[in-house]
This record gives sequence, C-alpha cells and structure tokens, in this order.
Amino acid sequence: MAKQHVVEETLLRIGAVVISMDPPFKWASGIRSPIYCDNRLLISYPGARSLVVDRFAEIVKGMTPAPGVIAGTATSGIPFAAWLADRLNLPMVYVRASEKAHGRGRSIEGVLSEGEVVVVIEDLISTGGSSAAVVRRLKEAGAVVTGLLSIFSYELEKAAETFSGLSLTPKPLATISSLLELAVDRGHLSREDAAIVNDFRSDPDGWYDRHFGK
Repeated sequence: MAKQHVVEETLLRIGAVVISMDPPFKWASGIRSPIYCDNRLLISYPGARSLVVDRFAEIVKGMTPAPGVIAGTATSGIPFAAWLADRLNLPMVYVRASEKAHGRGRSIEGVLSEGEVVVVIEDLISTGGSSAAVVRRLKEAGAVVTGLLSIFSYELEKAAETFSGLSLTPKPLATISSLLELAVDRGHLSREDAAIVNDFRSDPDGWYDRHFGK
C-alpha cells in the first residue's frame, strides 16, 4: 500500500468513507453530497486508529515551535487527541461547541495556561466553521494555535475562505481529491464519475441539481 494513500485506503476499507451520487447522502444542513465520511468508525479498529495517530504524531514532531498541548474538538476529535497526547506524552484539553450551561460554564476542558503552543485535532473539515470556532476559543483563552490537523477534508472552497481569516492552513491526512485519485487508480470509480464528485467542492448547495436535477 503506497504511503501517500494509506489513510485513504484505510478509510475506504472500513467503510468510513462512502461514495453515492444518485441517491446522494444528506447532511444535517440539508446539503446533498456524493460522499460521506464517518471517522468515528475508526475508534473500533485498533490498527486503523493507530495508523491515524502515527500520521498525526509524525506531523506534530516536525512542527516548529513544538506544541506543548494537544487540543481535541468535541466530540469526534477527542479520542484521537487523547491517543496522540498519550503517544507524545503531552497534556491535552478539549474544546466544546459551546460553553456548558451548568457547573463552571467552561468551553475548554482541562488545564490551559496563557501562551501555551497548541495544535488542534479535528476528525474532519467540511465548511470549516466549527473548527474555526475552536481555534478562536483557544486564542481567546490566550493559547498560541500553530496547527489544525484533521483526518479528512472535503476541501470545500468555503473552508479555504473560512481559514484565510485565521492565518491558519489545516493539514488533513486524507482529502476528497486524494481519495478520488485512489478510487480511480483502483478501478472503483470512473474518471468521469470522479470529476462529478469532485465538482461538489466548488458549490455544495447546487451540486445535486446541477448533475441530477430533473
């Protein structure tokens, strides 16, 4: 298995990423998508999750300045942040989507000192809105966020716009384009169908009607 495609191969093998154009998948937002990624399945496969953590660890070890804290996004990024923090023997925090309505009302759980260098672990990036919100909360708490790593990215143009305002470029282990490249190389998908799926990146809202609308 080629190293550059090992994560994509793993996601396809365990069924974490599935392609279906007509009928498409429906996201919670109502968007109809030709591809669906559920990285939560990885937690049930020790070998697969270890592979993902290995890749994250390689990236983090090469970062300058070196992160002192691993931050996981709630909820799907938490297990991978925990495994990575354990692997690197680093502290970990996790960031809620919103402040708790009870107790101490925190949005960041764990110990985070001002000035800490933090790398954020996310399971996937679609529009980038929730990931960007996590980065902002950490910065508001005084952290220096130097990286945002994800298992998968849909590579939507909207996400690029979202992160341009944060001066932060996410680093995914796998992307929709690299996964489609693998699917075509393996004969699982024609180049024509791959182009239709890839077109989802530019206009998710109008993609289905553009290709399959009656």
